[in-house]
Amino acid sequence: MSGKFVDRFTGRAEAYSKYRPAYPREIIDILNAQIGFNKDKIVADIGSGTGILTKLFLDNGNCVYAIEPNDEMRSFAEKNLAHYDNFVSTNQSAENTGLRSNSVDLVTAGQALHWFDLDQSRREFARILKPSGYVMIVYNERGTGDGGAMDAYEKVINKNAKTSVVPDIDAEYLAKFFNNKNYREFTVPNKQVLDFDALIGRAASASYLPSKDDPAFEIMKQDLRRVFDEHQRDGRITLIYATTMFLGQIST
Repeated sequence: MSGKFVDRFTGRAEAYSKYRPAYPREIIDILNAQIGFNKDKIVADIGSGTGILTKLFLDNGNCVYAIEPNDEMRSFAEKNLAHYDNFVSTNQSAENTGLRSNSVDLVTAGQALHWFDLDQSRREFARILKPSGYVMIVYNERGTGDGGAMDAYEKVINKNAKTSVVPDIDAEYLAKFFNNKNYREFTVPNKQVLDFDALIGRAASASYLPSKDDPAFEIMKQDLRRVFDEHQRDGRITLIYATTMFLGQIST
């Protein structure tokens, strides 16, 4: 994570840890089929945050170096994942991971590439990867266009969002990141089923929305109450995502 963004999630780590969507197990299956990935491979999870993506690989049996410069986010990962013998938490950044050269089989970044300095992080990833290594970028992207809960939720997000300062991760950005080499894209369906408190927590985890100590948070909460009341079923609302993976190799 570039230095200017390190503190962006301070005060949001608990909500992030509890209420961000997990990553589906199918990610491991795709990696296995595409690049022969298995539990013996060494993973560096960059911008690992509270360890949501890290946990997927730990459960698969991989040794994972979790690289996270935000103290609060990293502390939640260390608390939640300390029982894994194959978990190594490191206070470093995407641009300077502190890992040995040619030591990693897979670099991952979950919901994080847009926080990195593109050129510096690409060079660092190329340095720490083995010659046969890969980079996997993954995002949980909210679904829209359903005419129901997701569109209503998106309207609330757009109404209450603060100005964004991060770049779009589009095809041009990815082509530059992967040195204009071919990369493969895969999409897996994903979802969250949330009660009202969890829906509020999901919104509170987003750095571009009002924090709980912001007076605007109560306005957003009222908006979400209306969405929840209209679209809940048996006290739960379902948020739909597409988990999108970008898999490729890079060089300096």
